[in-house]
Amino acid sequence: MDISRFAAPKPLDESTWHLWVNTEEARESHVVRRLIEQLRQAHDQADPVKILFAGHSGSGKSTELFRVKREIKDFYHVVIKRIGDRYSLPTIDYRQLLFFCASVFVEVGMEQDAVIADRDEAKEVLDWFDEISREEVQSGGQQIAIEAGAKVSLFSAFFTRFSGKIYSGGETKETAVKYIESRLDQLRLNMQILVRAIEEKLNGRKLLLILEDLDKIEDRDQSTKLFFEHRLQLLDIPCPVIFTFPIGLWYEQDASVQSYPIRHLLPMIPVSPPPATDSAEEAVRGKAELGRNTLRHLIFKRIDERANLITSEALEYLTSFSGGVLRDFLYILREAAIEATIKNHRCIDLDDVKTVSRLLRSEYANRISPPQRPFGETSITLEDINQTLGDVTDWPKRTADRPAAFRMLLQSLCILEYNGEQWFNLHPAVREYLEIRDAEREARKAKKGKTPSPRKR
Repeated sequence: MDISRFAAPKPLDESTWHLWVNTEEARESHVVRRLIEQLRQAHDQADPVKILFAGHSGSGKSTELFRVKREIKDFYHVVIKRIGDRYSLPTIDYRQLLFFCASVFVEVGMEQDAVIADRDEAKEVLDWFDEISREEVQSGGQQIAIEAGAKVSLFSAFFTRFSGKIYSGGETKETAVKYIESRLDQLRLNMQILVRAIEEKLNGRKLLLILEDLDKIEDRDQSTKLFFEHRLQLLDIPCPVIFTFPIGLWYEQDASVQSYPIRHLLPMIPVSPPPATDSAEEAVRGKAELGRNTLRHLIFKRIDERANLITSEALEYLTSFSGGVLRDFLYILREAAIEATIKNHRCIDLDDVKTVSRLLRSEYANRISPPQRPFGETSITLEDINQTLGDVTDWPKRTADRPAAFRMLLQSLCILEYNGEQWFNLHPAVREYLEIRDAEREARKAKKGKTPSPRKR
């Protein structure tokens, strides 16, 4: 069964774009369409825009950002880069991020065969590097000759060499990061020089940088320092930038998200009804059915519906158990296809999906444990988590207190946030785990209550 080949839980790209499904109506939001229009309108602005793009992990952010790239290609040359591919996310800070951007500008400049027309500006780019780095590059056989019309490719070896010091770790990394900080103003000017050289080659388009992985920063203090304490340094990047943004920080009252003029939260796809009054019961059921139909459409974009490769019962269970998390949805589909193949089933049946769902439930059970290190400045206890989760009958709900435990559970997908009239629900895997746990506790209490007292002799 080849379903697993089409159900890989990874973002779509140009080669797989034919599998894309428009989910905006089901999300009850048009944030991506709005973002595209905002970028088009910002094209002629003097100051390059900076945009925060948040959303649950696995909600389809990367795919939707690739959609942005496709739809604004007449206005922007869009470059999508994953910071985690190069630097360690648990230690990334604004200095490393700025140097990362400068390195990307050199790479793009090479692709565009860009040149720096002014000899003095080209020399400024070169002079930013320390003497040791320049000697190391020269010892590798590269000649340094700065002339008017210097190609950006001339500087590639220097940026590569210095990047190596950052991701090498230890004292070498610490020295390199301190050096960046000491020459931050010149690095900013060098980025301006590089972006101008690139845009000279773009025939009226502008360079747009999409920085992925920043939403995966789990430490609240680290992300706060990056996005807010050093906001001015990020705003100084000399081209439009979309930053993926941690969803846990989105709900911080004192985090000043509003200091970024353009910010969007990509909502989840609801597959169960939100809380509703009796008069609105039919409407909320319709919203859930729209979400479920959207996920069914997504499946049948990938497999032939006429081939009957999955039973209706299995599809219904799969849709519900995913909670609308696209990554979980595709993960269950792929693994259930493998399970069916192992068991020589003609198609995926309900037992195949339930087998994989139990594995996912175990994974989510681990996520509701206290983190091994403080969540920012706050240490979260098991009592904090249990208090936040409360009774499963309390969910779904339209309002929720948002202490550190809530934000941690939101970041880990244990609690899901949906759009329209904002509401929250437990991930179905968490709900099932809590129901099993609570039933076992009640059974133990009942058994203990029935145990006869020891006889006195």
